[in-house]
Amino acid sequence: MLIRNASVDKKCLYALLARRVFMAPLLRRSFPLVRRGEVISIVDDDASMRRAIKRLIESADLVVEEFASAEQFLLSGCSQNSACLILDLQLSGMSGLDLQNQLLISNPRLPIIFMSANADEISIVRAMHLGAIEFLEKPIDEEALFAAINTSLNLFRSRGPRRAASLHGG
Repeated sequence: MLIRNASVDKKCLYALLARRVFMAPLLRRSFPLVRRGEVISIVDDDASMRRAIKRLIESADLVVEEFASAEQFLLSGCSQNSACLILDLQLSGMSGLDLQNQLLISNPRLPIIFMSANADEISIVRAMHLGAIEFLEKPIDEEALFAAINTSLNLFRSRGPRRAASLHGG
């Protein structure tokens, strides 16, 4: 994987934001809109990246919540209300892989899309082996992101409503 410096990431981020205006109408036609009550959650400790991804996804009329840490996401209760989680691998505090392990217990039906600027092959294999839908390299390719979101939402919908037993640990 390529390791990029921060200035390259920022330039790519700005290019991504500039293109979102032109891509949003195409994405609305290509992918189904989020259904009522379906929220896409983003967990990334990089505020500028988190906001840029949020704006991009919202430009396609999808509902987004953002969180600066895995702990903030868990404490918010959104882990039970999200239809898709976009998760950074390397977070301060609990890592993305640690959050994935926690969610396998508390909400195994939540589809997870991982992202990272510099992931190692072992982490990618581990995330995918534990059920991640996709592993995207930063800067994020918007078409790959929306394809992964579409796959995640379809998987979430196919898994049906949450079971009461899964909410109460039994």
